[in-house]
Amino acid sequence: MDRKKLDKDNVMEINWEQQKVLSNPLRARIVAYLYEQPMTPKQVADLLGKTPGTVYYHIQQLLKHDILEIESINTEKGIVEKYYRARARTYKNPEKVSPPGHVDGRTSNIYLSKKLVAQLSEELENLFFKYGHLSHKEKDTEEQSPYSIEFLIKEANEEEKE
Repeated sequence: MDRKKLDKDNVMEINWEQQKVLSNPLRARIVAYLYEQPMTPKQVADLLGKTPGTVYYHIQQLLKHDILEIESINTEKGIVEKYYRARARTYKNPEKVSPPGHVDGRTSNIYLSKKLVAQLSEELENLFFKYGHLSHKEKDTEEQSPYSIEFLIKEANEEEKE
């Protein structure tokens, strides 16, 4: 099943333990790939340039914590291939309490080159500018409240990387 055809707002509620499992950038990347299409650990390993054993370990951790599920099992010539898929596109912890005054927020753990970090930063700055203009256009037709909007891009801790 092609996940791109599914609802882009596919959200799964998770607990603190699941959130910790997802905080690893490699696991987050695996989940992203497996949301787009079911794959075997070997197929994911090939995409990531990692060893099948490393990817299999992380897939098992994600499966154990109900982030992934087995989509199908194929057996050919005695070889069993399990295809895994992500259970959701977005994961939210309902137990996470936002600080007073916080309206919304997101975090994502992804791998980026310095070039992509610069591009992301520029696009976010352009979004701020765009919404500043949209706000000005609607100021006479919609009730508005003041908001402080921030973004932060920081390097992941070394222990979170693998």
